[in-house]
Amino acid sequence: MYNSQITNAQGFIEHFNNPSMLVGISETVCMLSICISKGDDDLKIRQWIAGVIDGDGNYHVSVKGYVELSVVMETRDIACLYKLKQRYGGSVKATSHAKAVRFRLHHKAGIIQVINDINGLLQNPVRIAQLQQVCALYAIGFIPTVNLEYSSAYLSGLFDSDGSIYYNKSSNQIFITVTQKDRFLLDLLKSIYGGMVYVSHKTAYKWTVSKKDDIISLIDNYFHWNQCVSAKNKKFGMVKQFYYLSSVGALKASSETPLGKSFDQFKKQWESTLDLDK
Repeated sequence: MYNSQITNAQGFIEHFNNPSMLVGISETVCMLSICISKGDDDLKIRQWIAGVIDGDGNYHVSVKGYVELSVVMETRDIACLYKLKQRYGGSVKATSHAKAVRFRLHHKAGIIQVINDINGLLQNPVRIAQLQQVCALYAIGFIPTVNLEYSSAYLSGLFDSDGSIYYNKSSNQIFITVTQKDRFLLDLLKSIYGGMVYVSHKTAYKWTVSKKDDIISLIDNYFHWNQCVSAKNKKFGMVKQFYYLSSVGALKASSETPLGKSFDQFKKQWESTLDLDK
């Protein structure tokens, strides 16, 4: 569950690039267990990458033994794929049906770098089996999966790929969700971050957080420190605005009143984020 020491430590990341800002901070704060280094920053990036690959990635090994990593996402989330391209090389192109974009990587050096980055960090059994095959092909030691912790950036990567945050107009509720064909990862999220797991559309499962306090806690204690890269990140900053408008009665106010106009403006801003989740 949530570890406040880890969260507080992450707030010190910016200070380590400017030692003068640490003057006056008790030495007891900078214990080994909570001090943040550049290595920890890199770990966060690798955890995020593992989440993205677990959600939308796929390893393919050809008959001749060539390895390709592909990650397919919706066009609005293309920033995630360019982040992968910046780190590993490869290409980012629209798919044939033009409703999605694909990151593709097949040069050996890049594939090996990805393996080294995510080895031990994947949680999806399907993706883990693929990684084991690729590790064996390249004679790289496979590292068993480490336990997922609350502070890991893995969830932000998985959310970038398979998550959504949306407002249901009929119930006037905000929902944070992650959808998967199998419930294994979702049960894991539930055990660490709370929420519930439901059957969705008969062919998939959905992890859902819907209670106001739980949503605010997740945003403040997790996503504030582990920000998403996709367009979905824009909506986290609007959730508290929604709850404030709800608390002052704006959701039920006439559009002719100042409160009603404020809520109408909020809805326009919400829709402008281009997060098309239903």
